[in-house]
Amino acid sequence: MKRLIYAAITIASWLLPHPSFAQGADVGISGFGLLAIQPIDDAYVGSPYLSEGIGGPAPGFGGGLSIIAPGGFVAAVELSTARYEQEQSGRLVGGAFPNDSVPHTTRLHDSILSGLIGYAWSARATRVVILGGLSAKLDEPTIDGEPREPFDVEGEERLRFVPTGGADLLKSLNSRTALIVGGRYSFVDRPENHRYLGIGRHVMRVAAGVRVRIN
Repeated sequence: MKRLIYAAITIASWLLPHPSFAQGADVGISGFGLLAIQPIDDAYVGSPYLSEGIGGPAPGFGGGLSIIAPGGFVAAVELSTARYEQEQSGRLVGGAFPNDSVPHTTRLHDSILSGLIGYAWSARATRVVILGGLSAKLDEPTIDGEPREPFDVEGEERLRFVPTGGADLLKSLNSRTALIVGGRYSFVDRPENHRYLGIGRHVMRVAAGVRVRIN
C-alpha cells in the first residue's frame, strides 16, 4: 500500500510543470462534493453465494491542486473518495453453512489519488477542461471493519494503476474564485475476491465545488 501511494505521488510530480513554467500559470486548489455511481458486478450474486452486491449511487468528497498554463495545458493532482455500506450474507462473505446466513457489514470507499494532464479552452468567464491520466486506489473494502486484502484464485496479474479520464466546467465568480462542475471515470481492475462481494469495475463520479486561485 505504501509503495502504491509513493508511486502515485511520484507520477503526479512528473506531471506537474516546473516552477519556472508555473509562474505565468493559474495555480488553484479545489474542494468538492460528489455523487459516485458504481454499477454492481452481479456475477456472483445469488443464493447461497452472495445475497446482494455493493455499489450503485453514493455520496463522497474530494479535493485537488491544478495548474492551467496560459497556452491551455493543464496538470492536476486529485484525491476523491466515496462512501458505500451494505449488509451482505452468503458463502463468499461469511463462509460455508451455517455461517452463510449470518449478515455482515461491508464498506467500500474506493479512495483514488490521480495524476492528470489535459487541455483547457477558455471563453470569457468560462473554461472547459479535458483531462486524462493514471490513478492509485488507496484502500480495500472491509467486512465488519476488517480489510479484505486483494486475492486472485488463479494468480492473475492486475493493473497496478487505474486509468482515469474526465472533464470539468469552470465558471468564474471573480478574479480568484470559480464554481467547478465535473465528472470522472476510472476502470478498476478488481481482484477476484473483491468481485465476490459484487464490487464493479466501473467507477463514475460527478462532482461540484469551488476552485480558488492561490498565485
